[in-house]
Order: sequence, then structure tokens, then C-alpha cells
Amino acid sequence: MVARLFVLLCLALAAAPAASAQTFNGQEQAEIRAIVREYLVRNPDVLREALDALAERNTAERWQQIRNDPRDFAVGPADAAVTIVEFYDYRCTYCHHAMEWVIDLTRTRRDLRVVFKELPILGPSSMEAARAALAARPQGRYLQFHQGLMSHPLDQELTSADIDAIARRAGIDVTRMRRAMDDPQIMQTLEQNRAHAIDYNINGTPGFVINGELIPGFDRPTLEARIREAARERRTAQR
Repeated sequence: MVARLFVLLCLALAAAPAASAQTFNGQEQAEIRAIVREYLVRNPDVLREALDALAERNTAERWQQIRNDPRDFAVGPADAAVTIVEFYDYRCTYCHHAMEWVIDLTRTRRDLRVVFKELPILGPSSMEAARAALAARPQGRYLQFHQGLMSHPLDQELTSADIDAIARRAGIDVTRMRRAMDDPQIMQTLEQNRAHAIDYNINGTPGFVINGELIPGFDRPTLEARIREAARERRTAQR
């Protein structure tokens, strides 16, 4: 009986507009709270299920936010079976090692989408390079610039002059890029990237999120196994 009342009450409150939900008097509100409390005490699994459902929804929303941000550069179809979001730093050794593998995926896999997210955590040169990459993106040469920055030797300093030279070789108007680097939206994007990284417990670079699951670091066998698993999951879901 209590379960039935609880379910009916929840349905009624969900369906009712806010104004009518506020018409319960003090005694009625106390009775409702007592019913809800008693039901939850007797059926704690309901609360656990509700919390699990909330966590699942939050996870899905968080994934949609990082995979569909229009500010990010991406390669591959929007409806790809597998989406990889890479968080990286231009002065990160393992990000440099991962670059050719990532680029190869964009060239050989038609069922895959790669989203690029700058996460400059290794110092001022990392931050300047990330700002430059984002500022240059509207010029349509992002991937070429990205590869150039990732190819700069890590045993050499990455100076402002180096960044400008790499940009020119990529076909970018450096004056326009430098002017765009002062746009406050550039820093807002990088701050949002950092917030997303914290949400996913990404403590270093690179961090790969594949269909919502984090694979930290560049472990190629693990990454490729997750890609295969994600593709199977998508095929199963479509049956």
C-alpha cells in the first residue's frame, strides 16, 4: 500500500505544475514527507537506483558536452560509431608520440571521429602554443599547424618566434593569428577544457575519452582495444 501511494504521489507531483504543487498545506506536506521517508527506509534500493540513474544521466550529459563543443576542431563524421576526444599539451612527450597514431586514425577510419582539445599544463610555452592553435583555427589550417607544433623537438625551447615560424609554414596569417590570440574567448575555451579534464579525472596528458570512457596516457594496445569495444557496443545498440 505504501509503495502504491509513493508511486502515485511521485507521478502526481511530476505531472502537476509548480503552482499546484505548492497548494499542499503544512499538515499535508508533513504527511507526504512521512510517506516518502517510510517508503525509502523500507525500500533503500529505490534511492540507490535513483542515485545511479542520476549519475548515469550526468555522465551522458558530460560526454555530450565534450564531444559536441563547436569550438573544438574535429575530424570525422558527426554520427561516427566511435568518438575519441584527446586532451593534449604541445610540450608533452607522450602527446608527441601519440600524434602519428591519431592522425593515422583520421585518415584510415571512416567510422571514427577525433575531437582535439588543448590542455596546456606544462608551462607558458604550452599555453602560448594552445592559444595560437585556437586563434588560428578559423583560417582553416588547424591540423597542419597542430602537426607542426607537435613536431617541434622537445629538447628545444618553443619560443614565440618558433610558434610564428611553424604557423607560417602551415599557411597561417601570423598577424591575424596574433591579433585573435587576445580574444577573451580563447582563454574561456582553455578554462572550459581544464574544467572538463577535472570532471574526467584527467591528471596528465594525453588523456583520451573514447565514447565516454577515459583511457589515460598513450597506451596504444589499450586504446585500440577500447576502440574495438566501442565499435561493437555501437553495432549491438543499433540491432
